[in-house]
Amino acid sequence: MPSSYFKTEGLVMKKMPFGEADFLVRVLTKDFGKMDVLAKGARKTTSKLNAHLDILNHIRMQFVKNGERIPTLMDAEVISRFDGWFLSEAKLAIAGRILQTLDIALFGGAKDEKLFSMTIDFFRPNADQPRAGDNIKLIEERALGFLRDFFAHEGYGDSLPEEHIDAILGLWPRLKN
Repeated sequence: MPSSYFKTEGLVMKKMPFGEADFLVRVLTKDFGKMDVLAKGARKTTSKLNAHLDILNHIRMQFVKNGERIPTLMDAEVISRFDGWFLSEAKLAIAGRILQTLDIALFGGAKDEKLFSMTIDFFRPNADQPRAGDNIKLIEERALGFLRDFFAHEGYGDSLPEEHIDAILGLWPRLKN
């Protein structure tokens, strides 16, 4: 089977050790939805990929599908870093819960440019939004608004996906209201 090369943008959601020297990276992409890619050798200190694969990095990536089950990441470069979310434990916890919720609720492989844009816009620093050290309650309210928009966009209206309701409410008890 011939190899197929692809380019897209993505948001790094999760990075997990895989084998001796690799990472399995979960990325929300603009053109392929949520997907896993194998970053071969990325755990080695000499890897050019590792620095680009941090959680909450908005990246431009190239990968190859060559009949293997998991596509192989060939190249990545940072478009923007959302480091502001790492400035406080509370902000990082909110970002982590958003990423977990997206991971739970999204099926892999469904292209959705609007959802990708919504997610990037949520994490992008904005002059109108609270900054590090500002009221965490306001940031959480913004996160809840994003999640309500996300579930409406996914076709659930004001409700939550039945198959994942317990997991989502475990992360966001205030969504019950």
